[in-house]
Amino acid sequence: MFDLAALTNQPTHMHRLFSQLLPLLFLAFLAACTDKAPKSPEAIGGDKDTHGCLPAAGYQWSVLKNDCIRLFESGIRLDAQAAGLDTTVSAFVVFKSAEDDAQAELFLPTGTGSILLKKMSDNGAGLWSDDTFSLSQWKGMYTLHGKSGVLLYQGK
Repeated sequence: MFDLAALTNQPTHMHRLFSQLLPLLFLAFLAACTDKAPKSPEAIGGDKDTHGCLPAAGYQWSVLKNDCIRLFESGIRLDAQAAGLDTTVSAFVVFKSAEDDAQAELFLPTGTGSILLKKMSDNGAGLWSDDTFSLSQWKGMYTLHGKSGVLLYQGK
């Protein structure tokens, strides 16, 4: 005769497999039922400026390069020379490329944004200027003079 009690008291292979998978299936069901979408990581460096640059990460907009740049990576550092200038900060000069130096973009530590200087001569050296500043380059040394001719910044 058929003994139902004996059959139900002995776990079968399927019964053991199901009892092991049940907790995993339950966890998978809970994970699928959550209504929260995973958070995307926040951008390092904080808020972006009007050009999409991250100033807190050292980026600022370059008009000549038409891109966000880090001056300490892309620019030529000019150190303060004139009395009264803060010697703990530097000015920077950026060119569109090594081949295109028709304009120089000047970033002063006291200013916001940049100043474009137009190339005036190229007789073995370089001279860029506007109404306020004059930048010259001779044998790799860049010098920035003010309107009165005072040497303000210099660097290689």
